[in-house]
Amino acid sequence: MNWPTFELSSIAEVKLGRQRSPQNHSGPSMRKYLRAGNIGWSGLLLDDVKEMNFTDDEMTTFRLEAGDLLLNEASGSPKEVGKPALWNGEIENCAFQNTLLRVRPSSDVEPRYLLHYFVYQAATGEFARGSRGVGINHLGREALSKWSVPLPPLNEQCRIAAILDQVDSLRTTARRRDSLLSALPGDIYSDMFGDAYQDERWLVRRVDEVARVQLGRQRSPKYQTGNYRRPYLRVANVYEDRLDLSDVLMMDFDDRDFIDYRLSPGDILLNEGQSTELVGRPALFRGEIEDCCFQNTLLRVQVDETRVLPEFALATFLDYFRKGRFARLSSKTSSVAHLGKARLAAMPFPLPPLELQRRFCRLAEKARFVQRSADTTNLDQLFASLQSRAFRGGL
Repeated sequence: MNWPTFELSSIAEVKLGRQRSPQNHSGPSMRKYLRAGNIGWSGLLLDDVKEMNFTDDEMTTFRLEAGDLLLNEASGSPKEVGKPALWNGEIENCAFQNTLLRVRPSSDVEPRYLLHYFVYQAATGEFARGSRGVGINHLGREALSKWSVPLPPLNEQCRIAAILDQVDSLRTTARRRDSLLSALPGDIYSDMFGDAYQDERWLVRRVDEVARVQLGRQRSPKYQTGNYRRPYLRVANVYEDRLDLSDVLMMDFDDRDFIDYRLSPGDILLNEGQSTELVGRPALFRGEIEDCCFQNTLLRVQVDETRVLPEFALATFLDYFRKGRFARLSSKTSSVAHLGKARLAAMPFPLPPLELQRRFCRLAEKARFVQRSADTTNLDQLFASLQSRAFRGGL
């Protein structure tokens, strides 16, 4: 069974927020307002709520009411366009800015049902495909007003919302557990080694005294002939303590370059050029792809395993990254921060005894095993299946 569909504007009021302007940075009627930065995938983020001047007449138009839905109007990331959250009156007399669209459902629409539908549209990329703009994707009030919404009877909306709420709550709990588990190796590292960057218990050497530091090979049209094609990793593949291998590109590496740039299990890869907060982001290559190389958006560190264990080196670089040491060391050109081979090579590196490193690695691997055993993939797949069925009348 398919539910009847309606244009959103026929079942809800759609409104764009008020523009932020220097003339409203101060005034006699300062009010709190929400912006795109306050919308998260798990709900509202209210740790940093700004203020600007709204007159009483403006508040009549832009005041938020419990049951309102707020959606990101625009984003440089297509996946973020239309990201929604539900307002439940968390802040008295609060307004909203024009980086957000407000949807105020009629009495025939359950707000949580509409929230789940918007989450589904954003997560599946429908809002992104319906947006416009180059660089910045805009959903726009007009397009959202015309958006088609499947609408069952109100009691069925409430039933669907309750089922999706329950599964989503399980996912949220699982994510919190995953977050705690993912932090455990770092907690073990801090407990065993302190602030290893400057802890006087450990012998300290430069990175290039205990490891080979190498910049990857540049990407160039001359390496796209189709000869000697090999997979290679780039900055888009290297995340914090993990590799994303869903999109691995190919280019030519002849026999000489292949010897020089071939990755080996135990190599640590760090983002060489990134936004300031992400520069130096490290992960360990464990041989996931055979005969794989790396590009010059990455730095490779190959440790001398008679002195340093790769897992310990990764944990040290993760500690540096999370404490902002790479960000502070990097050079900035426009919006990109560069770590640089020479700067990384000259950084101090702690050398605890190998036996202590081995003990850390054993404990860290146990923590990772527990984390892998608690994978939330099945819950995410269940939720996506339920969403799809719910809005087609099959739940």
